[in-house]
Amino acid sequence: MLLEVFIIIGEGMLLLRRSFTKKMEVNGDLFSALITAIVSFVSEIQMGDVRKFETGNKQILIYPHEKIVIVGIVDEKHEDEHIYKSLKMIGEEFSKKYEKTLSNWTGELDPFCEFTRTLDEIVYSNFAEEYISKDFPNNVIRSVKKFQTKFQNEIMYFMGSKAGRKRASLLKNPKNFKKRLQKELNLFSINKIKEESENELLIEVPLCPFCRKIKNKEFSCDFFMGFIAGFASKSLGKKNIQVKEIHCSAHGDETCTFLLKTN
Repeated sequence: MLLEVFIIIGEGMLLLRRSFTKKMEVNGDLFSALITAIVSFVSEIQMGDVRKFETGNKQILIYPHEKIVIVGIVDEKHEDEHIYKSLKMIGEEFSKKYEKTLSNWTGELDPFCEFTRTLDEIVYSNFAEEYISKDFPNNVIRSVKKFQTKFQNEIMYFMGSKAGRKRASLLKNPKNFKKRLQKELNLFSINKIKEESENELLIEVPLCPFCRKIKNKEFSCDFFMGFIAGFASKSLGKKNIQVKEIHCSAHGDETCTFLLKTN
């Protein structure tokens, strides 16, 4: 799983850094200088390209693209092709969007900040495609439980929404959305869905797979909230979907309970 992404140019200048975790892993400027030195050294002695190296319990993946270098810090010691695919797409999209800016660049970094949203879309669209295609939902549950305490809450929600939309796109569209949603969530755990009003559903999950054996002062189901929101948005063709967790097992409640508003 990607923890951070760096976009570097020239003599180690950091153009953009995107951290998905609650705590940044390294000093960005020093790390960028190190990566540039390694890439330059390997190039000068004509030993080909360096694609990765390991340090501690982290793996560093490197993807040079035209004038820039895309670097990903990964919390797993194995080569993951879908991560390389993400880094490649990030490089292509960044170069395409900022071709003129990079040709006449004066050192200003603000123009690159808006690329963060595009970067997130690339990373977690690929996540949804990869993790849903293999052993769903067990593969998703294992990955989320491993990283949910480390990643930012909004990132977990965003990741879930991408996975939910992807799942909804793979299924046929029955007339009864409530039954369809319950059937989908049953793959994760047994659940009850009650209609609170015409546009509101109350979803109770007594054995939430993401909260099991976890105790937390905060609610812990950001991925599940995002999944429900994404699944509902794609299924109903609506953008203004809201999901709020009102009870959480990790917080000491009997069930994880979500309020889904579809209006």
